Formats: sequence, structure tokens, C-alpha cells
Amino acid sequence: MSMDASNVIALLAVPGLFAVAIGAVLLRRAFSLRNPLPEEFAFAVAWVFLVGSLVWLGVYLSGSVLLGFGPPWNWLAAAHFATAGFGALTVTAFCCRAVSGSGALRALRILLLAHPATYLVTAAGIYGFRFCDELGSAGYGLIFLIQLAAFLCGRPHRMRRGACIMATVALLVPVLTVIPAMAWAWGRPILDIPEMIRYHGIVNAIGHVGLGLAAFAWGKPPSHSALPDKTNALPG
Repeated sequence: MSMDASNVIALLAVPGLFAVAIGAVLLRRAFSLRNPLPEEFAFAVAWVFLVGSLVWLGVYLSGSVLLGFGPPWNWLAAAHFATAGFGALTVTAFCCRAVSGSGALRALRILLLAHPATYLVTAAGIYGFRFCDELGSAGYGLIFLIQLAAFLCGRPHRMRRGACIMATVALLVPVLTVIPAMAWAWGRPILDIPEMIRYHGIVNAIGHVGLGLAAFAWGKPPSHSALPDKTNALPG
């Protein structure tokens, strides 16, 4: 049963404004650092995906159609924006903070650009553009494999050991769950849609994004750049 549009706006307005405010605060912080870094900007950009998720959720709750997608595809789009958009990009940004190896850090920072690009390619594939499904799924497979290797080889010692192990498990999850997505994209599905939601969507949401954010919240890897010391600017 769909909700009235005014009720949907009333329900999602506060979380939408909250997401915009958090993104703005993180963007201001990124500009304030002594050395502005890609991962610090990525933390802010990720919240754009969360706003997009709320838009699609609003479309679903109101029973509307956007870009030709009605229920349940608009609900799936909302979930995809939240996990593959916001969650996956934030986890990669935290990986940058955690590692100290220069080569691994460079690779992870490239992935910060690859994430949104691959997301758009995948979205184009869902919309019907030829070869984008295959390209998007292969891109994600490569992203998650490189991310795991860069994290393990990049000396992730900027966070406590237990959190590092927890993060490693979280980074391994999408390497496995991308396989049924690739099979689906290449026309050889091994799971139907309900199974994809369970074994690809929910497992990624909990095992990759949920576990990953919990690991980095526990480990608290610091930024590679510091905020300027304002005490030096005080008179006297």
C-alpha cells in the first residue's frame, strides 16, 4: 500500500537534511586539512549516494515510477545506492586511512574514483545500455579484488589488530558475493532475484558494509593529514 506524497516527504525530509548536513561538514573538514586528501573528500561524496537512496526510497513508498522503474526495482535501487554507493565508498576511504604502504595507498585512492564510475556504468546497464552490465560487474570484481590485496599488502597497522582482522573479513565478502552478480550480468544466472537479494544484497549490506564500518569504527584509523593547529594562530 503506497503512502501519500506529502507523508513521504514528511518522513524523509529530516534524514535527507541530516545526510546533506553531514556531507557538508565532512567536505568542509576535507578542505581544512593541511594536505587535502582524496579519501577525506570521498567521505563527503559518499553521503550524496545516501541522499540518492532516500530519493529512491521515497519513490518506492509513494508507489511512483522513476526512470521507468517501479516497485520492487525502485526499492532495490534505494538499497543499492545505500550499500554499493555510500557504504562501499566509505569502506574504501577508511582502507586508505588504515594502510601505510605508499603503493597500496595509491591503488586504493584510484579505487575511490573507480567506485562511482563503476556504479554509473552498472546503473546504465540496469537501464538497458548494451554491455554495461558486463562491464560494471567485471569492474566491481576487479575493484574488490584490488581493494583486498592492497589492504593486506599495504601494512594496515594504523588500526588495532583485532579491528584489522575484522576489516579483512569484511573486504573478503564482496570478492565472493560479486560472483553471482557477474553470472547474472553475463547471462548465466546461478541465483534468481529473491536469492540475489538474500545472498548478494543482504550479505553485502551486513558482511561488507556493516562489518566493515564496525571494524573501522573500532580501529579508528587516523587521517594521513592533520587539521591545522589553531592555537598557533592565536595572538600572543
